Amino acid sequence: MSLDTLNDDVLICVFAALSIPDILTLRQASRRLSFLSRQSAVWHNACKFQILQNDIPFPKSPLTSLSPKDLERKTLRAYKLGTNWSSDTTKLYHVASVSAKSGAIEEIKFLTHREQNWIVTTSRGIWSDLYLRDCDVLQVVAQWSPGKALFNGMVVNADHESDAAIAIAVQRDGVMNVEILSLSHDDKNSGIKLQSVATLDTSHKPIALRGDLVALCDHDSETLILNWKTREQCLLKSPETWKDKPLHVIFAQGGIFVVRARSICIFTEPKMVFPGNDLPITLPCAFTSFGWVDGVSLAVLPSTQLNTTSPSQPSLSILVRTKGEDPWRLQDQFQFLTLNASPNATPSTSHDDTPSVDNNPRTFPFTPVSSISSPHQGPLRCSDMVLGPYGTAVWVQPADWAMAGLISDNVHLQHAPVPPSHETLVAAIFPGLLNRGSSEACVKVSFENSGYAWSCLDYDEERGLIALGSNFGGLTMFRL
Repeated sequence: MSLDTLNDDVLICVFAALSIPDILTLRQASRRLSFLSRQSAVWHNACKFQILQNDIPFPKSPLTSLSPKDLERKTLRAYKLGTNWSSDTTKLYHVASVSAKSGAIEEIKFLTHREQNWIVTTSRGIWSDLYLRDCDVLQVVAQWSPGKALFNGMVVNADHESDAAIAIAVQRDGVMNVEILSLSHDDKNSGIKLQSVATLDTSHKPIALRGDLVALCDHDSETLILNWKTREQCLLKSPETWKDKPLHVIFAQGGIFVVRARSICIFTEPKMVFPGNDLPITLPCAFTSFGWVDGVSLAVLPSTQLNTTSPSQPSLSILVRTKGEDPWRLQDQFQFLTLNASPNATPSTSHDDTPSVDNNPRTFPFTPVSSISSPHQGPLRCSDMVLGPYGTAVWVQPADWAMAGLISDNVHLQHAPVPPSHETLVAAIFPGLLNRGSSEACVKVSFENSGYAWSCLDYDEERGLIALGSNFGGLTMFRL
């Protein structure tokens, strides 16, 4: 019996039983098989059982919301990404590079808004500018600046359907405020537009944006959670630590995680109040510190993940870049930890400016899992580090001090040849969804930068994209 004798429904069932490489091979046998292999049912089944069930990164969009063409494209991309990560010879592909004359790139973020993907950068020359770029050739498609102003922090919305796309701190004429920017791209005639829809009078820096909620932090201990539409708010108070730079605010597990350079606090979500009412101070229900750190990144387990893990599977992980107990040693340690319990303690509220918290490490719910040590003998110009929900991470390893040119050829000493040294882009995998069979972390691939020093990076784990900005205005994109 040949396949031509089978009806369409049976052939679609045949395709549904094949691996993704076999689907691509069989579709080449005839035009009929090629047509049937492109049906939504074939790729819905392939995605469900060969991507989602194997915990391979995939966009959060429901499968039923994708067209057959988009579902096939995203499933194939996820399959290639998962195969690359699991390979013994993981590869990093260069996608695009551009040189810009807009000044140093200070921040770079991937932005997804209503099924469209962009890269957002802020640059500083005499004044600051914000640029929106496409993800293919890094071409500028929109620009925003209030004029004669400097930027002091920018975040993109974690909610891809929200009216607000970006929150950015703006300093103009000595006054600091936060602008909420919307992004319109549905009208083909008017093109893509960035415009301010709200101004928040605050000197705090935006650290996170989720839907209508923006998290604003100072450089010591305060975190203000504000609804930019209704102006409802609540105030979280971390322990007083001088110059404790805010890094991340994560809404997860019914709580709020506030990560600073010298402390990590967990708060249960307090009740928000309208302006004019007393604003109580909410204290953390758990607190810890890793000492002096060069970077921290948190990741939440994907909410759309199929229920293939045990109920005790940790739902939040953290990666800490630290020098351990000796801040002078020439080695970085990347500690990977997981959250094994939700913050279910009752939050304490007070009007005391000095919160008292339990600093006993045994009460903090993060559990050490694995670590990687890496030599660090040079200036850390790019401190950005991104940990993805599936357990992969990306960072920049600095060049060697001496090899970078600290030894001068003009001294009255015998000439000593100095070998070249470059900063290195590193992609690693830690025990997690994508590396569940191993308890060890390992570096999968690296790339030496022979151009201008990188100043910032961002990583989109679902699409396997890495974007980097330089101090001289250049941008580079890689794909795993």
